[in-house]
Amino acid sequence: MSDLDLYMEKYLEHLAVLNFAPITLRNHRYMLRPLRAYLEEMGALEVAAVTAEMLRDYQSSLKERVNWKGEPINAFSQNGILKGAKCFFRFLSEENYLLSNPARGLRYAKVPKHLPRNILTIQEMKKLLNTPDTGTALGYRDRTILELMYSTGLRKSEVNHLNVSDVDTVDGFVRVNEGKGAKDRVVPLGKIACRWVENYVKAVRPMLLRGKADPHLFLTDRGKPFSLSAVWGVVTRHAKGAGLEKRITPHSLRHTCATLMMRNRANVRHIQVLLGHNSLETTQVYAQVSVVDLKDAHKKYHPRERERGTT
Repeated sequence: MSDLDLYMEKYLEHLAVLNFAPITLRNHRYMLRPLRAYLEEMGALEVAAVTAEMLRDYQSSLKERVNWKGEPINAFSQNGILKGAKCFFRFLSEENYLLSNPARGLRYAKVPKHLPRNILTIQEMKKLLNTPDTGTALGYRDRTILELMYSTGLRKSEVNHLNVSDVDTVDGFVRVNEGKGAKDRVVPLGKIACRWVENYVKAVRPMLLRGKADPHLFLTDRGKPFSLSAVWGVVTRHAKGAGLEKRITPHSLRHTCATLMMRNRANVRHIQVLLGHNSLETTQVYAQVSVVDLKDAHKKYHPRERERGTT
């Protein structure tokens, strides 16, 4: 094992000791791979040989990386990979494995701010909800998933990890265990979604279990927990079946939930708690998407809007 590999393992062990979530550990290991490959190419497999100039060149090389489609990765993805290097060398410096931090001067690339796209209208959302064949066990399960996601704004990974005991259909709450950032939260579940979940648990889920014992709320037709891509498949399959021209993903339902609530004048702080955002700034984007208040102000105060009978 090289000197570099040894310290990378020390770094990952350090994160584990700090009780970072398993998915976070996997992400950091993934972010270190291109750094290791680059330093090996540079002949710098000892951490003491890594210079600030090398890391600046490494950052420049990230612009040439491509995604699974063969397209250049965007600035957000470049920053994600660069974060692995910055955190790694900061750890080495703070733990006195290095006298100085060669990554200290690296600055993240500026990321363009985009508004959420492919948000569904109420009519489109109803069309999507009505697409699964609820006369079948799998169709009823899928409708329940869509209703729950639309009501709560949960991430697909959070839906995957739900257990039956996490959902209270009497009082209308869902407990999210170790959401993003390994944080727990409790979110409300609307009355319509409650009915779907309750009926699913009582009448449909036992059919999927096939006599097995499993705590997960949503199961495959073989009675097994969902894979990481299963919720994605449910949403995209029924979006296609509904004939929606927009590119709909599980995150589209999350965006739709938040945006439609904002249009009904929900408090942005409430939306922040519902979605599990650490920063209110992250949630403010939905205020930009929802132009209800701006439209009202425009209609009320713009001089042209106050004219009557003018063509």
